[in-house]
Amino acid sequence: MRLRHSMPLLMLAGLVLLGATCRHEVVTPEPIKIEITIRQEIHHYTHAANDAVAGKGDIGSVVDDIFSEPGPGSSILHEIEGLFIGTAYADNGDARARLTAALEGRKARYPTVQKHLKDGSAGENRRGLLSFRATAKTRSDAAYATAVKKTIAAENADRETFISIVAAYKGIAVSVVREEQHKANVAAAPAGAWVEVKQGGKWVWSQK
Repeated sequence: MRLRHSMPLLMLAGLVLLGATCRHEVVTPEPIKIEITIRQEIHHYTHAANDAVAGKGDIGSVVDDIFSEPGPGSSILHEIEGLFIGTAYADNGDARARLTAALEGRKARYPTVQKHLKDGSAGENRRGLLSFRATAKTRSDAAYATAVKKTIAAENADRETFISIVAAYKGIAVSVVREEQHKANVAAAPAGAWVEVKQGGKWVWSQK
């Protein structure tokens, strides 16, 4: 009698174990592979963009490369007509034009940005953007400080355009693009420039 009463419990336990086994079997490293792949792509795009801005590459080629194929993370969104990326970037011509304009804007002000990085009035922060830094010159010359801030604002606007478009089209978090952009910016910054780096688990400003 006890055995008959225990049978439902045994069957239930078996189903639970089976369910746990099934859940274990469907776990796959594929999402990790996709993230590694897209990170490699973003790494390539950010460095290529910085090279083009510095006159070491063609902006048109960089834009074509970025729009050559949607990222694996955006495949589902691209299949849903009228939603998210489908709405924001259905007309790739608009996104291309804005991305091209942003990179051309950065290229036009590149010499000025380099000047500010070298004299310490601008620094590369962890968000992939420029930060204003007070120096003896900016403290003593209000007009110069205003000019630096104006350049930084324009540069950051173009960088934000690049970051947001790449993140949306490739279907990856903006934070990932920022991280890769930051790495590319630090690598491209001139010697002596102030850059934000992580040391001992904390972000600190350091001269390159």
